[in-house]
Amino acid sequence: MEDRRPATRTFLLALGLFAAFRGALLVFDYVGMHLVPHVGVCRPQWEVFGPEHEFWNGFFRWDAAWYRNIVLNGYRYKPGTPSSAAFYPLFPYLARWLGVVLGGPFVAGLVISNLGALLGVYYLLRLGTDRFDEAVAERAAVLLLVFPTSFFLSAFYTEGLFFGLAAASMFYFYRRRYLPCGALGLLSMLARSSGLVLFLALALDLGVDLYKKRLRLRPSMLALLLIPLGLGVFMFVLQQQVGDAFAFMKAMSNWGRVRSLPWVPLLDALRKLTPLLPDHFDDAQEVIDALTAIGFLGIGVAMIRERYPVAMSALVLLGVLMPLSTYVLASMGRYVLALFPAFYFLGEKCKTRPRLERLLLFASAFFLSLYGIRFIRCGFAG
Repeated sequence: MEDRRPATRTFLLALGLFAAFRGALLVFDYVGMHLVPHVGVCRPQWEVFGPEHEFWNGFFRWDAAWYRNIVLNGYRYKPGTPSSAAFYPLFPYLARWLGVVLGGPFVAGLVISNLGALLGVYYLLRLGTDRFDEAVAERAAVLLLVFPTSFFLSAFYTEGLFFGLAAASMFYFYRRRYLPCGALGLLSMLARSSGLVLFLALALDLGVDLYKKRLRLRPSMLALLLIPLGLGVFMFVLQQQVGDAFAFMKAMSNWGRVRSLPWVPLLDALRKLTPLLPDHFDDAQEVIDALTAIGFLGIGVAMIRERYPVAMSALVLLGVLMPLSTYVLASMGRYVLALFPAFYFLGEKCKTRPRLERLLLFASAFFLSLYGIRFIRCGFAG
C-alpha cells in the first residue's frame, strides 16, 4: 500500500511534530540548565560559541569535539592515541562548506542535524503509511522524537543527518527506485558506520525477493552497490590526509573496542545488577545500555516472527549486533536511535494498547529530560 496523502500534507505533519517536540525539549533544557549545576567538567573545546552562549554550547559535548576538529583541521591520526580518523566525514565537511553561507560551521552543523532529523521524520511518516497505516506511522514518529537519546538529533552529531538519509533510502528502496535509494545510502555510509548495516539489510531484502521470484533481476538494482562505495570514499579521504586508508578501524581500538561475541558484553554488564542498579554511575549506565540492547534485540526478533519487511527487521537486529560485537556498550542508547523501523513495531503495539503507549511516553520523556540536561551540563558521554 502506497501513501496516498499529498506529500505537502505529510511534510506539514512532519514539520508540526518536529517543531512541537523539539521546541518542548529546547524549552525544558533551557529552564533545566538554569536549575541544574554542572555535573561534569566542561572542556574548552566544547565552548565553541564563547562563555556568553552557554545554552548553545550545550549541543557541543563529547564526540562533537572530534567533529569540530575535523571541521577546523581535517583528519589527524597518530597510532596508539584517540584520533579523529574514527569519525566519518560527511557531517563535518558539510558543516564546513555550508558554514560559508550559514554564519559559520558550528551554526551550519546544528542546521544540518535538525534538517536531517526533520527529513527523517518526513520519510518515517511516508514509509510507515506505505507499509502500515497513518496511525502507526504517526505513533512511530512521536515515539522516536521522545526516545531518551533523541536530543542527539539536534546536537552537533551525525544522528539527525544519518536518520534522514537512511529513512529516505529505505523509502525509495520499497518504492523500487534503486538509484535514489543507492545515492542516499552512499551519503548515509559517509555519515556513519551504520550505513553498512543499512546496505546489508536492503541487500538481504532484495535477495529474498529475488530468490522467491517476487521480483525479477534488473540492472537498476545494482545501484545498491553505491552504498558500500561510500566506505571506499572515506578510505580514500583518509589515505590522502593521514596516509592510511584503514586508520578508521585502527583508531577504534583506542576506545576499548575489540572483537567480541555479542552476548559477552551483555552478560558482563548484567552481572553488575544485584538486583537493583549498581550505585556507581558508570556501572549503572552500562546495565541500562545492556537492557536497551536486549530490548531492541527482542524487537528485532519479534519483527521477524510477525513477518515485518525483511530490511526493517534486519536493520534492527544487525544494528544492535554490530556494536555488541565490539564489546563496548557505551552509546548503545544513541546507536539504537538510528534503528527507526523498531518504532513502527512499537507504534503498532501502542495502536491497540493505550496503556502501553502511555507507559512508553512517560518513561521516554523521563529519561529524555534526564539525559538531555545531563548532556548539556557536561555529564553524559553519549
